[in-house]
Amino acid sequence: MPDHPIAKCKADVGLIAHLIVSKFADHLPLYRQDGIFEREGVTIPRATQSSWLMQVYESINPLEETLRRAIFESDVLFTDDTPIPLQVKGNGKLKKARLWVYVRGGTGPPLTAYDFSIDRSKKRPIDFLNGYRGYVHADAYSGYDELFKKEAIIEVGCWAHARRKFDEAASSRPKEATDILARIARLYHEVETPCTDRMPEERCRFRQEHATPLLDGIFDKIEEFRRQTIPTEPLRKAIDYALNQRKALRRYLEDGRLRPDNNLAENAMRPVALGRKNWLFVGSERGGRAAALFMSLVKSCKDCEINPWEYLDDMLRRIMSHPVTHLRELLPDQWKPLPKDERGLIPVAKA
Repeated sequence: MPDHPIAKCKADVGLIAHLIVSKFADHLPLYRQDGIFEREGVTIPRATQSSWLMQVYESINPLEETLRRAIFESDVLFTDDTPIPLQVKGNGKLKKARLWVYVRGGTGPPLTAYDFSIDRSKKRPIDFLNGYRGYVHADAYSGYDELFKKEAIIEVGCWAHARRKFDEAASSRPKEATDILARIARLYHEVETPCTDRMPEERCRFRQEHATPLLDGIFDKIEEFRRQTIPTEPLRKAIDYALNQRKALRRYLEDGRLRPDNNLAENAMRPVALGRKNWLFVGSERGGRAAALFMSLVKSCKDCEINPWEYLDDMLRRIMSHPVTHLRELLPDQWKPLPKDERGLIPVAKA
């Protein structure tokens, strides 16, 4: 019999890949998939489907560490986090857990890794990024402060977050807030848009020539407005955020591979928000870790323009006999499908 990630399982790998893609790419919880199967005259108990997903996770969880190390192959990284409800064992109540995302930047193919944790402790990004050296794009969450104290990790600020705070202040101080918003818009329209398709070195030179005076003007104007505000008003809070982040907000000028914002990580959180509205919560810590790995593989497939089902159908058939030292080959950015015969089957090697 061909290798299977679940011992003595009657389900074909293609069906299990379909369950994973339906839940984590199409955001269909298992009870909705029940209805789809019933229309086709097929009955698969929901407990069986859930068991299949968890057993597959146990079989492929060595990919977690492989993916984490692959993220470190670039010295440019984007990170963010979002709440995710976790069902408390015993009483059925929900508590707020977290899902963190780490997106590999730079010039190579993108990879995304999600990491589940039961809290938002500052230890979580420190533990995940243990051994990483390079730039980290992030918001100004205080939990990252310990991370950025490490000599090998360099903070890159997010102009999207800074802009959002001035946008919130526009209702109370429209003239001043709109002035800053317009200046930030010029950073994108006059600098980022023209240099989108340029090589990193050329983009760096273009930014330093054209963005530097715009940034100087923004911070000069912010300093001027600070003297006209009181600490409790929204505009002052936006000003203090920008001034506290001044060095990090200018850091993207150092390297053409960097970005002025953390939108790459924020966009990677959109599938989590969609899924959360449909499957509502994770049933256990183990289920949260499984969901994080499945979402990591699905999102990385999409970013690499790979069909997630084709990837999972091929990878799950191979991983049980694949050398542990070569698991890197099975991640989406390096994955190459095995050739198939005219029936769509992978030929079995003869002894």
